[in-house]
Amino acid sequence: MFVSPAAISQDISRSTAPLLFFDTCIFLDILRSPYRENISVRAISSALHLLKIAEQQPHELWLLASETVQYEWRTNIGNVRQELEKEIKKLEHGREKLVAAANVVLAIDHAHGHKIIDLDLPGHLERLSENLLNHCLLVKQENVHALKAMDRVVNSLPPSKQGKEVKDCLIFEAFLDVAEQVRNLGYNGIICFVTANTNDYGKPGSSLIVKELQAVNAVMATNLEWALVQCQIAV
Repeated sequence: MFVSPAAISQDISRSTAPLLFFDTCIFLDILRSPYRENISVRAISSALHLLKIAEQQPHELWLLASETVQYEWRTNIGNVRQELEKEIKKLEHGREKLVAAANVVLAIDHAHGHKIIDLDLPGHLERLSENLLNHCLLVKQENVHALKAMDRVVNSLPPSKQGKEVKDCLIFEAFLDVAEQVRNLGYNGIICFVTANTNDYGKPGSSLIVKELQAVNAVMATNLEWALVQCQIAV
C-alpha cells in the first residue's frame, strides 16, 4: 500500500523519532554483502537491528522507501540472488579443490566440512531484505515527483548523469518532498537519506546533493550501519 507524502508527513510531524529513507541499493546490498568487498556484512546485523526496533518499538523510528524503490527491488532481487548463488557455488568448488589437493599432497583424508550451499543463505538474506522493505512506509509517487525528476534528467542534475537515472531521480524527489513537508510542519527529528550510490550522489561531506540536503536539514549515509550512527540509534 502506498501512502501520500502529505499523509506520511502529518504522522511524522507529531513525533521526534528519526526518519530513515532508503534507496533500493540498501535492500539489495543485504544480499551482496557476503561477496562484495566494498560492502560490509554488518549490513545484515544492522538490518536485523532495525527490524527489531520496528517490531518491538515502532514509535522509535520511521522507516521509509518509495513506490519506485519497491518496483526496483522486485525487478532486481532475482538477479542479485542469482549472483550470490553463483558466488557460493564458486566458493564451494574452490574449497573442494583445496581439500582434494591437501589430501593428495599430505596423504590425509580431510573432510570437506559443512557446505555453505546447504545453509540456504540466499533465501534467508532475500527474506531479510524483503522483511525490511515490508516494514517501510512506501511513499506514493506523485505527478510532481515525475515532473521534478524529468527536470533533473534534462539538466543532468544529481543523481542524473547524461540524461539517465530517471528512477533514481524519482526516488530522490519523493524523499525531498517528504523531508520538506515534515520540516514545514515543525518536525525537528533527524532525517537521513540512505543510499550506497556514491557514483551518482557523491560521498557524504562532498556529496553532490549537499545543498539540497542542507535545505531540509537532512544527512546522508551510505550504508545501514552508518545510518544507525547518524540517527543516534544504539546497537
